[in-house]
Amino acid sequence: MDSPPVVRAATPADVDAVAGMVAAAFATDPAWSFIIGGHDPGAMAAFARTLLVGRIGRGTAWVTDDCGAVAMWDRKSLDGPVDDDHAPRWAAFRSEVGEDIWSRLEAYDAAVSAVAPERPYWYLGVLATHPDLHGRGLATAVLRPGLEAADAAGWDCWLETSTPGNKAFYAGRGFTDAVPFDIPGGAPSWWLRRPA
Repeated sequence: MDSPPVVRAATPADVDAVAGMVAAAFATDPAWSFIIGGHDPGAMAAFARTLLVGRIGRGTAWVTDDCGAVAMWDRKSLDGPVDDDHAPRWAAFRSEVGEDIWSRLEAYDAAVSAVAPERPYWYLGVLATHPDLHGRGLATAVLRPGLEAADAAGWDCWLETSTPGNKAFYAGRGFTDAVPFDIPGGAPSWWLRRPA
């Protein structure tokens, strides 16, 4: 019997390994393909890197010890996100990937924000497992610290997905409420809620 995976907080030393893993995991993800404009592993890794760095600083990203899986969370409080100074990171990302990707990211964010749930809540921004490691319970393991923190605070957890098959996976982990929404020019999508 395999031993349970070791889960720990992500560190700056993990950024490149996690970014590459997320790019592989999201290679066919409809939302990421919309934002990136197709399959571009370099741009996907840059996006993952930008998403991860701030969450490392806030202590809301967890990985398996081998960086085979990651969960990246944000706490969306009543007075705004609990965040550090993220503008320089996103400016660097915009410069790296160009205006086409940036404009699609802005369109995606606007569509998501228009139907976002009421605060406060814990937001699961990214959950990824390397494609070669599926079925080993890694995603469930890296989810656990964020779910426990949200439960301790009495906050709901929310995420959005554009992959229909993800709904069943998340329902098995308590995300039982689904709210459909559309990304203009993108795939049908859902906000999924796990009550506190």
